[in-house]
Amino acid sequence: MGAAANGAGMSALTQRRTRAALEAARWILSALAIIAALVPLYLLVKQSITPELETFAWPPKWYPHHLTPAHFETIFAVGELRGALIRSIGVGVGSAAAATILGAMLAYAMARGPSGRKIGFAAVSGTRLLPMISVAIPLGIALAMLDLYDQPSAIGLAIVHCAIAVPTAALTLYAAFAAIAPEIEEAAWLDGASPLRIFLSVDLPMARGAIAAAFVLCFILSWDEFGFALLLQQTNRTLPPLLYYYTTFGNVGPASALAVLMMIPAVIVVIALGPVLRGSTLATGTR
Repeated sequence: MGAAANGAGMSALTQRRTRAALEAARWILSALAIIAALVPLYLLVKQSITPELETFAWPPKWYPHHLTPAHFETIFAVGELRGALIRSIGVGVGSAAAATILGAMLAYAMARGPSGRKIGFAAVSGTRLLPMISVAIPLGIALAMLDLYDQPSAIGLAIVHCAIAVPTAALTLYAAFAAIAPEIEEAAWLDGASPLRIFLSVDLPMARGAIAAAFVLCFILSWDEFGFALLLQQTNRTLPPLLYYYTTFGNVGPASALAVLMMIPAVIVVIALGPVLRGSTLATGTR
């Protein structure tokens, strides 16, 4: 009995040590991942508020010795910045809202029927297989024929961003709608609700966390998208092409300052929707 008890005690001690080691390894890996993500952001912010001599100094200077607002003053002095900023926000919000609405309808159809699921996944997968350059030129020609090419409102770019964001929204929302019990919809139907009323009053509120997540992902996709923005908005630029031109011409300081400004709206959107994301993102999966 004593030997068995000692063996059980040693086994429990070994398990505790193994769990402790795994927990420590998890924390270490998490810390390394966070550091790897934060170091480039720190260097970006540092470059935006220090002279370029410090940026290219050797050996590298890891903390700022002299602070300067000159890089931000440079980009704010450019008249194109205000238009590019307003244009990027409008395209990002408009395309994200439209893509989330269309993606919600597609995801619901995918979640409620085998035929809808088959066709939906085929459509979503097919659109992701096409390389951007293969559709960019035909899209440019089509938008030019519709007088939507390089418009100051960038409505043509917003339509394109909406199209490329719909698969992201649909895939994000599919799991949420699939997790909603059909019995809930049946109860609403027995109470006299129409299919549209059930979708708007039952399904959408229960999937609100996933909807917020889809909107954030679609907004960030549009906000950071460069290829179509460069090709379809030659003169009425959004922020990514403007950042590209700063970088191409070697303006590292102003480019870093513009990149810092580009992060702010995306962070604001994530923070604003944070309570919804924390409270109910994909919460239907636990129902």
